[in-house]
Amino acid sequence: MVLEDIVAPDSRLYAKSEWAPASALWPALSFSQRGVANRFGDFYSLGRDFVITVGTGNPKDTLDPAHRQRLMSIVDVAPNVIVATGDLVEPETWRRAQLTHPDRWKLSMPIVRCWTFANFPEAKAHMSATYRRFSNPTNRGKPIPVDEVDLAGLLGLEVTAIEIPPYVERRLHSIPTDRLLNQDISRLANNIANAVERAGTEREDTYPERTSLNFSDLFKLLNELWRTQKGSCSLCGGPIVPGEENALLRMSADRIDSADKRYGTGNVHLTHVGCNLAKSSASLEVWQDFLDVVRSVRIDEASTS
Repeated sequence: MVLEDIVAPDSRLYAKSEWAPASALWPALSFSQRGVANRFGDFYSLGRDFVITVGTGNPKDTLDPAHRQRLMSIVDVAPNVIVATGDLVEPETWRRAQLTHPDRWKLSMPIVRCWTFANFPEAKAHMSATYRRFSNPTNRGKPIPVDEVDLAGLLGLEVTAIEIPPYVERRLHSIPTDRLLNQDISRLANNIANAVERAGTEREDTYPERTSLNFSDLFKLLNELWRTQKGSCSLCGGPIVPGEENALLRMSADRIDSADKRYGTGNVHLTHVGCNLAKSSASLEVWQDFLDVVRSVRIDEASTS
């Protein structure tokens, strides 16, 4: 099989530096910055476009000399799904990666199809115009479009299909395909994880103790709440709009019982940020009394105007 057998006439090819070939142990296209991943997801099309991964020339990043400055893999990714890399890759592989490169490659798009280039061709020889653009510091870590002059030298290269673990596809079924919704749920899961990590540490006072599920289970819980609540605020019943610009109307995760420090099943619901702030530590009964008063005032104002 050669590359031409995979790509379609309207396919767009991108190139991105990676530390090693994609594999069943690392079925992920990884990023260190969420903004870079989000921008790429805006224009990448699943099933049509592909990313060619290229080994870096840095021995500290690309450990195997056979992969350095070489074409390694060609992958198709789910662009609207950006999750914690540790939830996608094999646990021991992720642990070793963080030992050598802490805080790198924390976010990833799941790979849904993957092929490896035979004999890892030299990038300079087969993709010279595109590869030169890697030296531009503004392109660092970003997928960049493959230059048209390089296409003819790429299409005849031999590739071998790599099987992606079944759990990746199963995981995709539980992840929203809407990019803005995925970003909002990821933001909430990360915020909760950070709050739990800070719990008990010192500042001028002390961060309150809190506990939570791991990122993967927390993401699933929040996504399920979105479905069961049908995209509505659990406190006021109004719609929550993914990607909302009004800070008070954005999605928030509220603990139902504020005295219970768990962010877990049965103690979390989705609300507007404003509703969450207004409720504070009040019970749902107290909140409902407040909401009834506010709504009655609005009705009275409307009837007298």
